[in-house]
Amino acid sequence: MALAKRIKYPSVIERYYTKYYRTNVHNELNNDMLVLVHSNRVCVLMLSEQHPIIEKSLLINSIESLANINQSMSGKSKRGADYVQPNKLLYRIKCENNQNFTICASIKGRLVELNDEIIKTPELLQNKSQGEGYLAILIPSLKDGENNLKLLINEQDYILSKQSS
Repeated sequence: MALAKRIKYPSVIERYYTKYYRTNVHNELNNDMLVLVHSNRVCVLMLSEQHPIIEKSLLINSIESLANINQSMSGKSKRGADYVQPNKLLYRIKCENNQNFTICASIKGRLVELNDEIIKTPELLQNKSQGEGYLAILIPSLKDGENNLKLLINEQDYILSKQSS
């Protein structure tokens, strides 16, 4: 009996999300964010694969949350959630050698979740950066969803920009 070829199936991220990037967030060099955009407009904010914390495996000393979630939000459209701007501060990450990174929302939208687990277990940012190490979940309005894409660059352009620098 012939052995079946192992088929590599696309991950959930590859199947359901489109990757967009925001570079030099908060005017900090290489402080790049990855924004996964689902077809239903839900956006998941993560550190870019090229972020120094991931790429250089920097030791994380502490993560400080700079934002709060409105606990009174309700319903499918998350009524009552705080509507944030791209420059809304979410976290401050302090790493070895006095390297600090300020994490901003990067897009406009309703802030529906902050990942408290990364404060307890900072290693998630490196070990499971595109999974349990996410930073926040936002839901933009229809209009802002389109405008957000103007602030972001697609995956191909991001890779090209990193290769040229």
